[in-house]
Amino acid sequence: MLGRGAWKRREQDVNLYWVETADHHEDWFVIARSDRGAARWHEKTEGYDRGEAWATFVVGIPMNLEAPEGWPSHQLLEACGARFLRGESPRVVAVEGRRFVEGYLEHEIRERLDDRFEALGQGRPNQTRRPSVQ
Repeated sequence: MLGRGAWKRREQDVNLYWVETADHHEDWFVIARSDRGAARWHEKTEGYDRGEAWATFVVGIPMNLEAPEGWPSHQLLEACGARFLRGESPRVVAVEGRRFVEGYLEHEIRERLDDRFEALGQGRPNQTRRPSVQ
């Protein structure tokens, strides 16, 4: 969060990493000191086994920003140059010419709930699209 004291220098650099897993259910940004640290934090927080997540460097976080390790706030992402191309789940964020798409587990849950509501004649309260018929 940016606020009073946000301009203090940190003792060590932290960076913004994109962390993903093979199932792509919880892919998102993590603030950490290293790619390994970002992946491990993601695994522990999201319930993955060690070695199931990998992290890719996105951008260094300016020293004048308060940036605790973990999930970044939208405000911090924007301060690092991120632009939200889609704000609802799954979120899409552009950073330095690259596009990142949020893990879609939450979106799948909302879509399945809407399918059930619709079957009961209650519409699609989460406003997800109907799955395409294959």
